[in-house]
Amino acid sequence: MEQRQGHRLGPLALTLPAVLGLALLFVAPFVTFSIYSFLTAGILPFSVGGPLTFDAYRSVVESEVNRALALNSLWTGLFAAATTVVVSLPVAYWLRYAAGSRRNLVLLLITATIFASYLVRIYAWRSMLGQNGVINSALVSLGVVDEPLAFLLFNRFAVTVALVHIFLPYVVLLLYAALLPIGPNMLEAAQDLGAGVVRRWTRVVLPLVAAPAGTAFVFVFILAAADYVTPQFLGGTSGVMLGVRIQESFLKSGDWPFGAASALSMLLAFLALYGLVVLALRLTGLRSIRFAS
Repeated sequence: MEQRQGHRLGPLALTLPAVLGLALLFVAPFVTFSIYSFLTAGILPFSVGGPLTFDAYRSVVESEVNRALALNSLWTGLFAAATTVVVSLPVAYWLRYAAGSRRNLVLLLITATIFASYLVRIYAWRSMLGQNGVINSALVSLGVVDEPLAFLLFNRFAVTVALVHIFLPYVVLLLYAALLPIGPNMLEAAQDLGAGVVRRWTRVVLPLVAAPAGTAFVFVFILAAADYVTPQFLGGTSGVMLGVRIQESFLKSGDWPFGAASALSMLLAFLALYGLVVLALRLTGLRSIRFAS
């Protein structure tokens, strides 16, 4: 009996720290945000009270500014996620099948970039895309343009470029890990059966990495669309996203119910996107590798 109780308590003791961490870092903030979203903003900033209403959600839906920022967040997230996956897949393929002895060095360099500061990379792109930055200076020196290009910075393009650079190492490593179970002998067998390069990609590689690629897409989309740091440094007026408005609701205007309702609405939109991706994978039958959140 004591041995059975020990076997039961062992897994419980191992999972307890993870459960407590999840409850503290996710469940508690979610419950707090849910409560605040139904409260009423007080007369003074940073104050809330009763009664419980849906006014905050009504303001979120009816606000034209919110709709414009949500649309901008949607496009920025989609562009960043799609570009990151499209660029990462050939790199991961090269690492798996063609890198040879250089594979470990390249993987080390990719991993090392993850430890670079988030803000440092944003400032680096700001200096590179600025009117006196490296790109404009090179274009002017080569005579390609007569004056610096102003459209490279403070817009959605600059935000997307920085976000792709930030999330690219993570997606490359994820897709490389997804390609590891696909041995070179599978590609050789397809080649022996008469499949060319394009056919091997469409019939062998893509079906097996569709689920991890979907995971990577959702991962980048959620983090990119909800980002509020990068748009503040690189977005200007045309690159502002909904995350900036949520951050201002909590820290500047003090309208906590509006900020909480906006955050939860964004979370519901992300869950809907996740469901659509899972549904698309199931309908197309591309589930050879388990789709994980």
